[in-house]
Amino acid sequence: MTDYLHHVATTPFPMARPEDLPTTAAEIRAAARRTGLAAHTAGLFEPAARTGLPRLVAATQTARDCLGPVPSTPVRDDPQESRPNRDNDLAFGIERRHGDPLALLAAALLHAAHGALELADEQGTGLDGTEWRDLMGGFDVLLRWAAEPCVVSEPPAVPEPTGTGARKPLDGLRRWVRGHHVFMAFAQGCTLALTSLTAAAGDGDEETAAAAAATATRVMWASRAALRFAGDATEDQYQEEIRPTLMPPVAPPQMSGLRWRDHEALVRALGSSRAAWSWLAARRPAALADFRAALDATYDAHKGVCRHFVGDQSPSLLATTRSHRPAVGVIEQFHRIRAGALPGPPESPAPRA
Repeated sequence: MTDYLHHVATTPFPMARPEDLPTTAAEIRAAARRTGLAAHTAGLFEPAARTGLPRLVAATQTARDCLGPVPSTPVRDDPQESRPNRDNDLAFGIERRHGDPLALLAAALLHAAHGALELADEQGTGLDGTEWRDLMGGFDVLLRWAAEPCVVSEPPAVPEPTGTGARKPLDGLRRWVRGHHVFMAFAQGCTLALTSLTAAAGDGDEETAAAAAATATRVMWASRAALRFAGDATEDQYQEEIRPTLMPPVAPPQMSGLRWRDHEALVRALGSSRAAWSWLAARRPAALADFRAALDATYDAHKGVCRHFVGDQSPSLLATTRSHRPAVGVIEQFHRIRAGALPGPPESPAPRA
């Protein structure tokens, strides 16, 4: 039922289970060194790779080739996997693997980045300049921070998309699937940053906690852009290409990305980080304010995608046959719950650069 996938993306899209990710800066650094992450991805941050999108596409592929296939085996009979997660994985060609989880995350980030860059190079993008830089910045910050999780580097230049190629059949679905690959990789990356923040705060390590917080914030802004990238389609494309893949007979009833295990792991990490955010905010108030602003903007983007495709009143795919809760209302409810997991907002967030 998912024979559409090979027309729109490179699948399978291997990912670790989010439950297997490292949880401390020391574990992340050790895993990055075993993988040779900094050496494999160094070419991405060379000035020459940033002089145009074709060169960045090529540099991303080179990094993928350098990293190579991550030694891993498929996950079978996983008692921690829910049926809704399995349904989502199948719909987007995601294959869970046992192997070095940080190496699998790095490979997923490069895979997702290449898919998004390739599309933007060919056809451009509906994202504005800030959104595009945020999207690419998510890959940049995660790949560099994971190699040295006590430091957050300044974001490198991001070449603007200039592609003007003609749209092709299934382009809406192509962006939808590849955008979800991006979002799932970012969900794992943000979970990694939040668990590192929690561990560092517990150890009283302010510098490491601040680096993790800054990474989580930039990845959350990138997640907002990923949602908009995934939703860069017309209403007709949504109805004709995308929605049929989310409903019977292709997909089971009530399938929703809110039930993806990567999203659920991110929500758990967010809830567990409340005390860490309070501790860091007492020392660096802007860190919490900035993250809350990014979280709010990401939920607003999710609501905006739903509103763009189905309006304010169309029922959520999560709704039962006896319920008519609109999709936008369901997302707003989850937004209130997630934001409530954080400490109360401090002063107004610092303006974005």
